[in-house]
Amino acid sequence: MKNQWRIIVTILLVIVVAVFAILNVESVPVSFGFTTVHWPLILLLLVSILIGAVLVILFSTITTFQHNRAYKELEKSSQQRIKALDDDNQRLQKRLKNSGKQTVGQQDKQIQDLEAQVKDLQAKLAAK
Repeated sequence: MKNQWRIIVTILLVIVVAVFAILNVESVPVSFGFTTVHWPLILLLLVSILIGAVLVILFSTITTFQHNRAYKELEKSSQQRIKALDDDNQRLQKRLKNSGKQTVGQQDKQIQDLEAQVKDLQAKLAAK
């Protein structure tokens, strides 16, 4: 639907330009600074429209190129940041697993120490 409207608007603009050009066929002087020429107004209008279209295409292409480059740089920095965060996450998970093992090992040692103390106390009580 969007493209259909573009086609309709383009056809209307072409018709308006054609009617305007037919109404303005007389010669007009055009000064280039170093010389003056007499061109038909229709030719002058068409050349002006063509130059305007070329400039619009040029500027839009440059803008699109700049946006694409900025997008690629942003994507690259985002990927690097994601990789760094993944690495940090993995490192922290390993650290958490290791600290859990250390805690269990410390608890087992404390249990063994307490059991040893209980046996010592039982031995002392049995000796009395």
